[in-house]
Amino acid sequence: MNNSKNKTAPIALRPHIRLHIRPHISQHINQQKGGLAFLMALMLAAFFFALTLAAAASDTANGFTLEQDSAWLGRINQALQAMPPLSGRFQQKLPNGAHAAGVYAIDWPNRLRFAYDIGGESIVTVKGKFVAVQEVAGAEPNWFPVALTPLAGLRQAISDGISADMVSGFTLRDDNYSITLHDPSEELPGKAELFFTRKGDRLYAWQLTDVQNLVTLVRLSEIITHDALPRSTFDIIENEEDDY
Repeated sequence: MNNSKNKTAPIALRPHIRLHIRPHISQHINQQKGGLAFLMALMLAAFFFALTLAAAASDTANGFTLEQDSAWLGRINQALQAMPPLSGRFQQKLPNGAHAAGVYAIDWPNRLRFAYDIGGESIVTVKGKFVAVQEVAGAEPNWFPVALTPLAGLRQAISDGISADMVSGFTLRDDNYSITLHDPSEELPGKAELFFTRKGDRLYAWQLTDVQNLVTLVRLSEIITHDALPRSTFDIIENEEDDY
C-alpha cells in the first residue's frame, strides 16, 4: 500500500461536523463485493438519519407541518427507539438492477449481522465500536471503526429522534406507511424513504435515492422479534490455518 495516499477524505454533515473515511479503508471495503453492497446501503441509511444532527439546530419545521402528520412522526420516533431484537431474511436491489439476499440479525444499537447467500457470500457484522467484513464464512475479517462511518450518527439520531424539518413526504396506505427524509439545509443531496407496517409500526424496508437518482432498496422479510438474541449470534468466526 502506498502510504503517500493515506490522507483523510472528509464527508461534510454540517460545516462544523465532519466524518473522515481513510482511502485505505475504502480500498479494503471494495474487496468485499457483497459486503460492500450492504454496508454502503446501511451507511447511506445511516447518513440520512445523521441529518437529524443538523436538523436539531433548527426551530423551523417546513416539511412536516400538519398536526396529524406530526403525530405520526412521534409514533415513528417511538417505534425506532423501541425496536426489539430482530432476525430474518433481507433482499436488496442495487441501482444496476442486481439482486442480493441473505439472513440478518439486529440487536439495536450495538450489534448487527448480515450474511449473504445470494449475490455473494460476504458477512457484515457490527459489534460495538467496530464493523467486520468477511469475504466468506471463516475468512479473516477486515475491521473498520464505526466512528469512521455514518453509523455513529445513526445511533445518535435515533436516540435524539427525527425532526420535522427533515421530512419531505409522508404516505399512509392500507397496511403500511412511509416517511421520506431529506437534508433541510439542502447541502446534502438525495433522499431516503423508510417503510413501516401499520400494525406494530415495524420498520421493514428503506429506499435510498442518491444525487444521480440511483435507487437502492433493502427489504426485511420473515421478520422474527425476540426478547433477546444470544451473544453468540454475532460471533465472528475465523478459521485457523495449519502451519504446514
